[in-house]
Amino acid sequence: MEEKENPNLEQQKDSRLESLKYRSAKEIIKSLINGFFIGLAIIVPGVSGSTISMIFKLYDKMMLAIANIFKKFKIAVLFLLPLLGGLIVGFILGFFAVQQLVNNFMFICISLFGGLMLGGAKEVHKEIKTDNIKDHKVIDWILLGLGLILPIALSVTFVFLKSGLSLETDFAKDSFPLYLYFVVLAFGLLISLTQIIPGLSATALLMTFGAFTPIVDSVSITMWQNKPLWFVMYLLLAAGFVVGILLLAKLFNYLLIKYRFHTFHLLTGLAYGSVVSIFYNAETAEIYNMWSKGEGNIALDLGIGIPLFIVGFIISFCLIYFNEKHNKKTAKE
Repeated sequence: MEEKENPNLEQQKDSRLESLKYRSAKEIIKSLINGFFIGLAIIVPGVSGSTISMIFKLYDKMMLAIANIFKKFKIAVLFLLPLLGGLIVGFILGFFAVQQLVNNFMFICISLFGGLMLGGAKEVHKEIKTDNIKDHKVIDWILLGLGLILPIALSVTFVFLKSGLSLETDFAKDSFPLYLYFVVLAFGLLISLTQIIPGLSATALLMTFGAFTPIVDSVSITMWQNKPLWFVMYLLLAAGFVVGILLLAKLFNYLLIKYRFHTFHLLTGLAYGSVVSIFYNAETAEIYNMWSKGEGNIALDLGIGIPLFIVGFIISFCLIYFNEKHNKKTAKE
């Protein structure tokens, strides 16, 4: 006997796909801004692009669009185009401008983004709020704890392992060792993971392995003339990223449909854990080490960083508040 498809499930699926269509210029602008901050997140240490998407309430739609890009190509691509456009602008601006600020005022920049992330965590946490404590199963508390601990544990581990994992010497050789091509492909896959799972940072990951600075410094005409094999590295990074994001988005889209309540316990833990990890990772540990030796400028960092953290929190909180208010008003109309 053939199994019949549940018409309700099909209707829900069609309804979700229809939600990908932009209905106003405001929605397109919102996606552009979201993409812009995702682009910045790729550059700024400790910041997760997927956490930014949650603040803008576009995380679900992003996963849905990427997961259905082959089945519903036109709808998915039209939704993703503004995001991609904003991402490219954010990445380029971050690469040539924000990166300079991060190099010179890392703690101050991180403080602002840390405040934004803490304010945005409310948006993720809202998904698991319930009046009945019994609605939370044992597995939910385990996932919440795992999400909270994971980014912190990874950051701490990377701090202690950084000195032994540096690839800077191999990147600086006249010709790249064969194994390095496979490593860069793996980096592309790992970077895609950081754009799907809140709390994981692409930049922090590359910095941990001593790969971030060589890749950033490679973007120069002189370097390209002396070592054109860098273009192969870029292609491998891009290939790993595309393959990874297509596979992972499909998985997370499935989890959000089938096990949404459980999945958001994990994501909530990651959202809060990432706020801690952004202030302690392989790069920020060096800042604290300098402070302990009386080097750097602790007064400037804390004097500007703490107020910016508060400003970031207020901006993020207000963004969510007015977005919710707008949605309620639209629903009434």
